[in-house]
Amino acid sequence: MEWLLRSSEQYRSQLRQGPFFKSLGAAERPNDLQWVHQLIHQSREFTQALCLRYSLCHDHRYQPVFAEHAFEEADHPDQLIAWMREHDFLNDVQPGGVPATQETMNCTAFSWRSALREPHDVQVVGLNLLSEGVAFDFYSAVIPVLERLGILSGRYWKVHTDVDQHHLTMGLDLCEQVEPDSPKGRLYQRVLWHSASLYHQMLSSWAGEHVEPLPRLH
Repeated sequence: MEWLLRSSEQYRSQLRQGPFFKSLGAAERPNDLQWVHQLIHQSREFTQALCLRYSLCHDHRYQPVFAEHAFEEADHPDQLIAWMREHDFLNDVQPGGVPATQETMNCTAFSWRSALREPHDVQVVGLNLLSEGVAFDFYSAVIPVLERLGILSGRYWKVHTDVDQHHLTMGLDLCEQVEPDSPKGRLYQRVLWHSASLYHQMLSSWAGEHVEPLPRLH
């Protein structure tokens, strides 16, 4: 559904104009990247939600898709923790020891609720198309900053540029092909907006700002 891909990209474009992405370039030393303590919360819980999604799936069409996604994400939190240790982000605190912002908790709760309660096609829209699209934008923006600061190392960061674009389209071919103004199309649009707004608020909180939900496209 090309219209769905276009809508997702439009929301992602709004996110890329938000406080987090605007503030990235101002980092002058590794200590300016304290948002990595929020990232470990998001990484852990998103990965756990993907594993739960697969374990609860009884639809043979979606099972291979959900299994592949969960498997490819499974060790990412441990990779991130290893990187944080290497670059002294964990000298005085345990991984996850810095409390999550309310916005981070709201966003991770969305992932859990989607995996627990939503139909599989709605999960694909929220947990693949939008979430992995935002992840691709996030890592594409962060990696040059880490490289400039001399702390780009290990597998964690670069693996995302390899897998996130693949992950964002996984399962879309299994979703019902609908028009934007159909009942199902309007549901998909609501899920995109809800997910995008939660990511916008979460990332903005990592830059110390509180923002309103994104304007709805439709």
